Formats: sequence, C-alpha cells, structure tokens
Amino acid sequence: MIPEPFRQQIAEFPAPLRQLIEAELQAGNAIVAIENGFPAAPCGASVKLARAVSDERRRSTAEVSFYARNNSSYAGEFTTAQRHFFVLEPPLPPEPAPDMDAIRKAHDPKPDAMSRLAQREARSAPEVVRSMNQERVAEELARPVTLPKGALTCVETATSATRLLHFRDPRPPHEVQFALERDLMILFAATLQNDRLVLTATAMVVGARYHFELRFLAALPNTHCYSLRVETSWADAAATHRDYYRHTADSWFAHWTRGFMPADPPDADDGASERYQRICAAALNAEAHLDSVPALQQTIVAAMKQGARFTTSHKEGGTNITWNGEHFVRSDYGDHPDHITYATEAEFLDALRKFYDWETSKNVYPEKVTELVAWKLMLRLMRR
Repeated sequence: MIPEPFRQQIAEFPAPLRQLIEAELQAGNAIVAIENGFPAAPCGASVKLARAVSDERRRSTAEVSFYARNNSSYAGEFTTAQRHFFVLEPPLPPEPAPDMDAIRKAHDPKPDAMSRLAQREARSAPEVVRSMNQERVAEELARPVTLPKGALTCVETATSATRLLHFRDPRPPHEVQFALERDLMILFAATLQNDRLVLTATAMVVGARYHFELRFLAALPNTHCYSLRVETSWADAAATHRDYYRHTADSWFAHWTRGFMPADPPDADDGASERYQRICAAALNAEAHLDSVPALQQTIVAAMKQGARFTTSHKEGGTNITWNGEHFVRSDYGDHPDHITYATEAEFLDALRKFYDWETSKNVYPEKVTELVAWKLMLRLMRR
C-alpha cells in the first residue's frame, strides 16, 4: 500500500505507526510528504497525510499516543513513547477573523426610545446635541462594512480557485512583501513590467500548489495601491481529496489577506509617477546589501543584541531565543521545559539554523531551499 517513493523511509518507522499509515492509505488517504525536523527528533521523521485520520483511528492506543494540536503546521499528531517518529494530519483552515462591527454592536447599550427622550429632556441643549452625535457615530460603527464593489474577484472551477484582491496599505512594497513572506515562508521574485513593480512566488500549501502575484499599482499621497492574485489547482489530487482543497482555498486566502484594507482598483492616472518610481527603487534595493549568508547572519546577531528575538508557541508550550546581555539563550516552556546557553556566536547560529530547518523548507518539499534563502526566511521570522 505504501507508494514506492516513500517505502524505504517509512520502513524505519515503528511498527504501530507503519500500521496506522497503511490503514489510512487503504481507506483512501494519501501521503503528502515525509519531513525531517520538528516535531520529530533529529534521528526520526514525520509523515504528513493529505487529510485527517479516520475517526475510528483518531485516538490513543496502548502503543500510539494521539494529540490534537491544531497549530499552523498540523492538526493532530500520532507518535510513540520515544517521540522520534510522527504521523501528522494537515492543519485545519484558519478561523475567520472576528467581526468587530458585530462585537461592538452587541455591546452597545440599547435603551428604548422613551428612556432616551427622558434622558435628553433632563440635560442642557449642548449635552443633548453631543449625545445625539455620539449615538450617530455609534450607529455608523455598528453598520457592517461593505466590501468595495471592485475590490475582490473570485473565480472557481471544480479543481481550481483564483482570488484577486485590490487593497490599500500605507506600507511600501517591500514591507508588504516581507509580511507575506513571513506568512507563506517563501521568497518573492521582483520584476518590472511596463514600469510597474510585480512580485511573484509559488508555494506548496498542504499538498496544493499556490501561485502568488503582488502588484504595486499606484503611490497616492498617504497610502499605496496594491493587488494580490492567488491561484491554486488541485486537478492532480485524488478525487476523494478535492472537496478538502476546495473548502480550504478560501480560508487560506482570507488568512493571508487578513491585514489588508480592500479597495477599488485605482484609476490609470492615480498617483504621482515620480513618487512611484522613487518608491519602486527603494523597494528593489531594500535588501541589496544582504547578498550573502554572513551578511544575513550578522544582521540577525546585531538585531538580537538590540532586543529582537525568535519565538514559537503551540498548545503544548513554546520557545524563546534571545540575547541576555552576555550570551544567546534558548528557553523552552510547557510540556518539555529546557534552557540552553550558547557559548559562542557560531554555536548559536548553527543551532538556530537547525531549529528552523523544517520551517524554512516546508513549502518546497521534497526540495530544500538554499542557505541564502533559509537565512532570509529566518530574518523574516525574527520579531524586532
């Protein structure tokens, strides 16, 4: 039952996990990838499945422990007592962002009309006017935000989905790019097309290939106009998995664009051309000096000595990697607490690279990113 490309690696797994994998394959599940790195030990590996394990096997047994993690990398994990090898379910789609308008409206006091009238009559004229203005503002805040008509375009087929979002953001193009790279764990490639800045990238997200195109459209006096196009296809996936990819595509898009302000596309003559070209040049040269691994490493070291850090968190705990004024240190908290002090800068950099080895290559599996790309992605993960 185990496909040939994975057979040799899975042969190293403990028998209870091999039996679980074989049972899932027989039930119609599929293997998306075999990965090294977290949560597996350096001597182990993880099998990532295309969909959740069947209900009758989604539980702990005498030989296999099941944990419902539900983090950004996987939803559930199956492992043995040694915790060297794992079987992982795909992550659940991101939860929709909370409707802040609905929350505000639910907490607004709702006095009846007679009570409000009585309160007004007991106050002076300026107080009444001020109260009426406050009520009008509260009513406006309580109204649901309507998406501008031309902001979002959606196209779907049985095996593909395309989303095109126009939005405005005060950040320059490279900062929007860096934010997306942090979310997606891929780097964008920049080109100029008809004197317009276009950034593109491709990533594998839970077994489906996604194509991204970020366009810098116009530079307005106080903000910038962008579009983000995301395309994905699951035509090569097994028919039993297509519903999963169709249902999650929209959730992933909403998650990636949660911080953007939808807007109508700009007019052809919007923005100043000179200002646009100046911002483009700055974006294209923002990291021109970071053209080698040592340059990236020293940028990270210098930032951490000024207070930057690396952090991870999940249901069972997390990790903080910081500079304590004398040494770089790693502190693990939660189910498996630990504390490591790195004696030298070189030792710290080596440990940091190993810590993020899986994270930096997860969306290009089974390939590995280059060292230069890995360190750039780690720079994105650093919290300043």
